[in-house]
Amino acid sequence: MKFSRLSFFMLFFAVMLIMLSGCGVIKSTYEGVSEGLFRNEKTGENAEEQSEEETNEITVEIIIESDGDSVNNLEVEINSRKNPQSVYFDSIEVPYREEFTVSSDMMFPLTSTRARASVGDGSQVSCTILYNGEEVATHQSKGDAGRAYCEKLTGPRGL
Repeated sequence: MKFSRLSFFMLFFAVMLIMLSGCGVIKSTYEGVSEGLFRNEKTGENAEEQSEEETNEITVEIIIESDGDSVNNLEVEINSRKNPQSVYFDSIEVPYREEFTVSSDMMFPLTSTRARASVGDGSQVSCTILYNGEEVATHQSKGDAGRAYCEKLTGPRGL
């Protein structure tokens, strides 16, 4: 079977259209082009009236809790493409709660989030990771040298 050049290009563009729609590229492009033309179904506001922060940022919240007064070796890593952030403490009082903001104006803006904390006296320690208020990872540990470890992989490998 012999394909003409026109048939080949039509087939190529059809395959690309299917691939891009699967990635959400077409939907986000359509939403960007039609911004302000349609009303947001949840709030009833026009799309152009919504704040930029609401649509262009991911809020990552880290929560570390323990039944003791403090945790040791706290490590938090927010691996984003534009602005990676990290926090390290040898010892810190609990409950520990911190929010990080990650710009979401690119494909796969957030590649991973990790939180680690340990206790040495038989206490209980737990960690929780929230993305925009939704729990995405949690872990709890108890005992001598207990260590809580939370990790959320995102992007191409963690989907």
